[in-house]
Amino acid sequence: MTRHALGLGGLLLMGAAIAAVGTLSHRVYPFFGVIAVVAMTFTGALFARAWHDWAGLALYSGAWALVVFLLAQEGPGGSVLIVEDALGYTYLLGSAAAIVLVSFTPSFLIKGRENVA
Repeated sequence: MTRHALGLGGLLLMGAAIAAVGTLSHRVYPFFGVIAVVAMTFTGALFARAWHDWAGLALYSGAWALVVFLLAQEGPGGSVLIVEDALGYTYLLGSAAAIVLVSFTPSFLIKGRENVA
């Protein structure tokens, strides 16, 4: 039980960390940075679903969405981290689509089938 809870807590922290890194670095190298961050989000979601199935994916994606929402707010000086341009929209929509894609992936493609020859 403790091991399961620690695993879910780790996925919560991983979702928050990937969201923070993605939000802060998606503009570093235009378009390559966005592709790398979307791939990182996809890989994290795939790992979360493979490790703890739906509960893991829910915690990962919830933490990701919360951190991205908080970091997307306007700062005290009027600055923003996710600008309303092609890079910002590609990061937000691409990462969200990556998480949705993982949620629609059949389980046997992620974990394999049992009782196979």
